[in-house]
Amino acid sequence: MNDTIYKIAIAAFLHDIGKFAERAKGNFYIDPEFLNNHANLYQPFFNGRHTHQHAVYTAAFIDHIEKFLPKEFNKGNWGLGDQFMNLAAGHHKPETPLQWVVAMADRISSGFDRDEFEDYNAEGIGFKDYKKTRLLTIFEGIATDGKWKADNLEAYKFRYPLKELSPLNIFPTDKDEYRSLDNESASKEYDELFFNFVTLLEKLLHKQNISLWFEHFDSLFMIYASHIPAATVGKVIPDVSLYDHSKTTAALASVIYLYHIQNGSMEIEKIKDYADKKFLIVSGDFYGIQNFIFTEGGSTNKAVAKLLRGRSFVVSLISELAADMLCREIGLTTASIVLNAAGKFTIIAPNTKEARDKIQVVEEKINDWLVRLFYGEASIGISYIEASGEDFITNKFEFLWDRLAKASEKRKYQKINLEKYGGVISDYLDQFNNDLNKKLCPFCGKRPSNRDVENDSLLGDEKSSACKICRDHIYIGTTLVKATRIAITTTDADIHGNKLLEPIFGIYQISLDVDGKLAQLADKGTLLKYWDIFIAKDGNIAKDITAKFINGYVPVYNESDLKDDRYFVGKKSEQKKLELIEQIKIDKDNKVPKTFSHISLKALDKDTHLGTEALGVLKADVDNLGLIFSCGLRRYSISRLATLSRQMNYYFSIYVPYVLSTQDAFKDIYTVFAGGDDLFLIGPWNRMVEFTLSLSKSFKDYVCGNTQITLSAGVSVHKPGEPVPSISESAETAIKKSKANKRNSITLFDETVKWQEFVELHTIKKEIESWMDKSFINNAMLFRLNTFSHMAKQEKELKEMDEIGADDWECLKWVSKFKYNLVRNIGKKLKGNEKDKAIREVEKAAIWLVQYGGAMKIPVWQIIYNQR
Repeated sequence: MNDTIYKIAIAAFLHDIGKFAERAKGNFYIDPEFLNNHANLYQPFFNGRHTHQHAVYTAAFIDHIEKFLPKEFNKGNWGLGDQFMNLAAGHHKPETPLQWVVAMADRISSGFDRDEFEDYNAEGIGFKDYKKTRLLTIFEGIATDGKWKADNLEAYKFRYPLKELSPLNIFPTDKDEYRSLDNESASKEYDELFFNFVTLLEKLLHKQNISLWFEHFDSLFMIYASHIPAATVGKVIPDVSLYDHSKTTAALASVIYLYHIQNGSMEIEKIKDYADKKFLIVSGDFYGIQNFIFTEGGSTNKAVAKLLRGRSFVVSLISELAADMLCREIGLTTASIVLNAAGKFTIIAPNTKEARDKIQVVEEKINDWLVRLFYGEASIGISYIEASGEDFITNKFEFLWDRLAKASEKRKYQKINLEKYGGVISDYLDQFNNDLNKKLCPFCGKRPSNRDVENDSLLGDEKSSACKICRDHIYIGTTLVKATRIAITTTDADIHGNKLLEPIFGIYQISLDVDGKLAQLADKGTLLKYWDIFIAKDGNIAKDITAKFINGYVPVYNESDLKDDRYFVGKKSEQKKLELIEQIKIDKDNKVPKTFSHISLKALDKDTHLGTEALGVLKADVDNLGLIFSCGLRRYSISRLATLSRQMNYYFSIYVPYVLSTQDAFKDIYTVFAGGDDLFLIGPWNRMVEFTLSLSKSFKDYVCGNTQITLSAGVSVHKPGEPVPSISESAETAIKKSKANKRNSITLFDETVKWQEFVELHTIKKEIESWMDKSFINNAMLFRLNTFSHMAKQEKELKEMDEIGADDWECLKWVSKFKYNLVRNIGKKLKGNEKDKAIREVEKAAIWLVQYGGAMKIPVWQIIYNQR
């Protein structure tokens, strides 16, 4: 890739790092002489004084830590044009074409037009308490109904803590916690954060490879600058992070540079032109994700969990690498990928013929590969729209985003190019090998088994065979449980150990068995990416390479499981225990994934073994996400949208897996996928119900209690041997019922209620359980409550019926039957006042039946299932 592109992108990424440095003066000594000598070079001058001190601090930072940066930064001949320091620090006082490229990117990222930026430049002195300003959460200000909060800081109740990114620090806290924060304490928070950032900057790997180092730097800056407000002066509402503003500025600067270079118009006045349509906003969408993950048709149920893990992970890989491939072909860095989550990505590219041609070529390459191997069940759709600098201005950007959404929606109606791929797969039968008796892959039942896979140890059977794709998915699903890092290389890289037999798109090789030759691969340019996909139980995120939140939590056996008798009930209990002990011993890392059968056994009571051995399957996603993105913000900008997207993704991709891995109550819940705005989990059915309650509360806290950002969820209950596609379909049906209930709802046992009602029903469950403990009611009365619940539901439905037959009136008898049973059956073992007390207590159930109707099945069935 062109060196100048990296120079422009990294300089633009670092353009505001002086804000971080300047706010952390206590831990960043800069010679005052440097600041004085360079003030005229980098700082505007208004009303007799220099403004925007952060610009000269950007230069000071680069000068001060040059030894931590790749050596190219200090080479005068690296790329074209200005010295790197001048390019990064000159954005408030640009003089050369390349400095204007960064300056315009900075303005467009902020959503400024010409006049607004001049006002901002004049205001740039700041105010005395700017270090005390904390980042607001975008969630609190979202209003899809247009009823915005007052446009001032005091109207906002929540702030993000000024700390590094971690699963717990992503939650906003009440502003009252910051009222006592004085300037000295505020400065110390910046000092500590900056000191840790600079310390770890020195330890970033792969300085010899600019592409790798830049991705690692992007990740490190995300960890330390995600909660730093980008702007604290003027009339701005500080809800955009320094990280998101920096990254989108890098993306825009790269495009502006490429556009003018390819059009031969690298002139200051043309760079400053807001009206010229210089940009392509490119959207990529992975179609067929559900079919890809939950594909059915195989003749064996072996390796179901491994395949599920592998396929889910490959969905993230395909999305990530499709975006990467597009950037490489166009000539952009990965900083141009401004959004990427849940199988969707958005890239900013130059509006040139070269770029449009590359988009078409990449889409064809990707879909050629997908159609060849998945026969049209999965594809990538790429759409784009043109945009000018004016389109990014705050009061126009929502219309730009709406145009992109419509283009993406239109593209969905042509997921496959039928002219190219329509009809039968002409060489399908030719792919079968006669030596294998034309055997279908037993895992997918679609592709032919491959000779290279026969007897592969990953398949767990000496006589097994599989297609290359299923073998690769089993390899990934097997290794993910133990792997913390993943190397992505070219196909000719010298990798030892296991790797893909079918590289992604035929270009990207994947290895989770990372060996010690990575430095050599980086030197040769064959190591394309190196990611850490693990979050430690203390919440620590990797800081020496790129952190990617694309791996969920998988329950594994530990020593305590060997003492859990639930695993060894029934016949051959001793044999089962010996087999498990042997399995754990074989695995030296003690990371053997739990089977779905064992996970379902965790639903039984640990001591009595009472209960129902079953799995709970949870699907949940954010309601009206498109509406939130298209019209939920009061002020639109590309950096603000990037902040919103990233923060939404963090809840699902960082917080949810962390909770599952650290809280004992949920440690047997398995992540199929969690990211973007949705999740799919499998676990013991009763633990899943508990987790769903926790999910509702934590998500509400995460979005600051904003009633216009809600979740819908569906839980289905299954025996562990049911096929995965079947349980997925049931969970999908459940969540659709929740969406049909005007959203913000949960469906369990085929009954749909609002979240608040679900919480109330949980309280009712506890009260009914206490009645049973006190012998107020027995099992027979519990089953009668279930019957009355059904009758109460029918009574409510009568009101909506046009015609009512004689048999329909039967349900109205539930009240009299309830009272009869109340007197006859409540507190049979009790006498006198105790019995009267029990009757008065249980009589409340009639009120519940009237209020909740059929939804009373939710607490009643939970109790019944737990007592079987």
